[in-house]
Amino acid sequence: MPSEPALEADVKAELDKIEQEFSLDKALLDKQLKQMLWEYQTGLAQHSDESNRDTFLPMIPTYIHNVPNGSETGTFLALDLGGTNLRVCAVELLGNSQFTLQQQKFKVSDALKTGPATELFDYIAESVQGFMSANTDKKRDPSEQIYLGFTFSFPVEQTALNKGTLINWTKGFTASGAAGKDVVQLLQDALDRKQVPVKCSALVNDTVGTLLSRAYQSGAAFVGAIFGTGTNGAYLERMSSISKKLPVPIDFEYMIINTEWGAFDNERKVLKITPYDNKCDRESINPRKQAFEKMVSGMYIGEIVRNVLIHLIDHNLLFSGYSSPLMNTHYGLDTALMSAIEQHPTTAYSEAKESSAEEWAKSIETTRKVLSDTMQIPSKHISDQDCLVVRRVCEVVGTRGARLAGLAVAATMVQTGYDKSDQKAHVGVDGSLVEFYPGFEVRLRAAVRDMLGEEAEKRVEIGLAKDGSGIGAALTALQAKKQQEALAQGNPNKLS
Repeated sequence: MPSEPALEADVKAELDKIEQEFSLDKALLDKQLKQMLWEYQTGLAQHSDESNRDTFLPMIPTYIHNVPNGSETGTFLALDLGGTNLRVCAVELLGNSQFTLQQQKFKVSDALKTGPATELFDYIAESVQGFMSANTDKKRDPSEQIYLGFTFSFPVEQTALNKGTLINWTKGFTASGAAGKDVVQLLQDALDRKQVPVKCSALVNDTVGTLLSRAYQSGAAFVGAIFGTGTNGAYLERMSSISKKLPVPIDFEYMIINTEWGAFDNERKVLKITPYDNKCDRESINPRKQAFEKMVSGMYIGEIVRNVLIHLIDHNLLFSGYSSPLMNTHYGLDTALMSAIEQHPTTAYSEAKESSAEEWAKSIETTRKVLSDTMQIPSKHISDQDCLVVRRVCEVVGTRGARLAGLAVAATMVQTGYDKSDQKAHVGVDGSLVEFYPGFEVRLRAAVRDMLGEEAEKRVEIGLAKDGSGIGAALTALQAKKQQEALAQGNPNKLS
């Protein structure tokens, strides 16, 4: 049995061309790695402003100077805003890397995402109020102020642990009146307007929360990475590398840096941009922004697959030239469908040496079901070859995204010296792609191995950070307390 069933010559030729457009070989990855390190180091050395914002990564200081070790205790409120849902959590840290969590999700409508920022933050405050009424200790004095860590998963310029100016919205948000404003103050003003007895004591990005959460649960982590709706990473950097970036000297040895790597290579110097990427970018709410994110994250790669499939339909190479209203709809193909299609491993993008006829049959059956039941393509127009074509398109787009994710991990390893160290490189991860997309970690690791070698890749320990955004926000509030106590004692580098 061949490793892949045969395709018609014209279809195979077009697919080979598409695969080449999305391929990332070692030479190109090495070039991209060099550019990403330059953007890291340039961003660490200087501030970004409107004139140079697309030139290098912002490398945003978080004012968090250490990571937990699992022994911490206390109860905190956590708030997570980063996508479709708003989450409010009550987190009790029990020590011994254990915790308990109560949470509630609130839907963030498109109207709130795109309307006035005051309405968005008032809704957040009302959600916190509703959660507290339903979940907090009834014996607690209702006037007693509770401290909250705010996971805000958008680019901010932080000037303190509880101060951060929104640079720009991403992930479908455009709420007016927030850009250039302190988001902690916007939240606090809304809480005060609604008379909610909560004090926002710490601002944290979801990647920072992932790093803190993984460190609390496993006892070690040097980077936190999100590979889900969006993508970003944070890591622990020496203060000596960022001294020029800070307005005043800070007497700590380390600081967690929020890279905002979703904006890598916005100038498109090294990223290999296809026509399908250009269409996705052009029709997005932020054209020519977040170039890296649009090639990696779950919000976009399904749309890129849809663009490729429409191209094949238009050239009469798929579904006999027929489409469907959903296939013709912007963002009509969700990335979760790619995961469903790829759930049965085949040889091209897995560790298997050869796929059996039975495995290919399962793959074809699954793909046909997704196309007919979900994408509403009439079953009479779906041939076995069409199923193989759709699967291969998902594979090449998904593989490119995972290899670019490996680029970000490799760059962070080189920046911190973990590529040459004998120590394990513990990477805390969160997000739907890394958790659910078949073969994502295998493909990511292959890219790291191509760039840094087998020994370095073997030292990478990738672990899910359970509820990184919620637990991380609580841990950030705790870090704020510990840092204040350490400074008060005149010993800033002892935070335990």
